[in-house]
Amino acid sequence: MTSPIRPRLLAAGAVLVALGGAAYGLSWATANDQTATADNNAGQAQPTAAKQGAKRTTPLAPPPSSSGSHSLILGGADSAQPTNMEQFLTAVTKDVDAYWSQTFKASGLPEPRVSYDWIPAGQTAASACGDEDGGLGDTAAAYCPGDDTLYISEKFATDIYTGALDQALPGSSQGYGRTVGDFAVAYIVAHEYGHEVQDELGLFDKYGGQVPTMAFELQADCYAGTWAKSAYQENRLEDGDVQEALDAALAVGDFDTANPGHHGTPDQREEAWTRGFQSADPSSCDAYLDPGALGDGSAAAQPQDPTSGYGILDRSATSQAVRRPAS
Repeated sequence: MTSPIRPRLLAAGAVLVALGGAAYGLSWATANDQTATADNNAGQAQPTAAKQGAKRTTPLAPPPSSSGSHSLILGGADSAQPTNMEQFLTAVTKDVDAYWSQTFKASGLPEPRVSYDWIPAGQTAASACGDEDGGLGDTAAAYCPGDDTLYISEKFATDIYTGALDQALPGSSQGYGRTVGDFAVAYIVAHEYGHEVQDELGLFDKYGGQVPTMAFELQADCYAGTWAKSAYQENRLEDGDVQEALDAALAVGDFDTANPGHHGTPDQREEAWTRGFQSADPSSCDAYLDPGALGDGSAAAQPQDPTSGYGILDRSATSQAVRRPAS
């Protein structure tokens, strides 16, 4: 069931000030809570109607033992953990959603609402931010403002998890970072949910013509870092999880600074995630929407086409990355 989009009622500046003083609580959803409806879970992330009850076969097999990967604990230590990629994406999304719901509530704001659609390998999902045929497929990892939905391809997520895309993304292909492990995937989920937060706060409308795409991407990385810090404070991260996120942020950075779709260099994306993690404060991420703080070498601001969505990578970079074999 697709959740309704909440009205954007408050000025973005006042909202972000309120978030800066919020108390950051975190409630958890278990891996078994996969079919909640909007009727009994108002304000929570919801699966799209087309995907509810659909069977998934993408396994969550351990990544290579040489990867040094460690496991994010979703829920309490005795909670059932996800066993396939669909369950993992859902559990992480509900975890991130709970963090932002508590943050918004502590600031006197309505809880964020968003739908999600995990795309099985080899399939496509109809989306307002789809390609010329109206669909998103195996390269998808994006938030679409046009239908208020998170889209992530199970194949893309699995290839990040197993390291199949290691050294095949814009940054990692140039020797920056790597992508392997569950927290690399969790970083991507939290980044995309960060775009949902921007939409809830009306930041696309307020700043869309003032700052480049990169500003929103770096802020979403920063927001992902604040969620990760909350999990760390709850002792749900293990040794190696933070490094997985930092490596993934480096790996998805790109150097095409003249492209309006430029998302930030590897170093910029790593710094943005680190800022959020170290501060544990969403208001620390405000600086990325300050035109005077972006420095030189960034593409000029252009109005964002809402049909293009906000992905972890520039769409052209994503297409190139998944087609390039890892060396």
